[in-house]
Amino acid sequence: MEDQGRLSKHFWLTQGMARTIGVNLNDALRSGQLGRGEYSELVAACAHCGRAEECMRWMGHQVTGADRLPEWCAVGVRLEALKEPA
Repeated sequence: MEDQGRLSKHFWLTQGMARTIGVNLNDALRSGQLGRGEYSELVAACAHCGRAEECMRWMGHQVTGADRLPEWCAVGVRLEALKEPA
């Protein structure tokens, strides 16, 4: 049960980080821009990162969103690739 709770936490962290830069992961799944396997890999990468507390603090300071994710974000490069072109 602990693993399920841990994965749930990182699922929501991944969602939150994406949302902070204007990426809707559900829309990316529906459009085919992101596959279910890739989504699982994003959550797994987040879970193995070990910086969850830093992510939560960082997101807490992004009141109006952010242009980019921190360079230390384990899933940042992939999430930023899902951003709509400006």
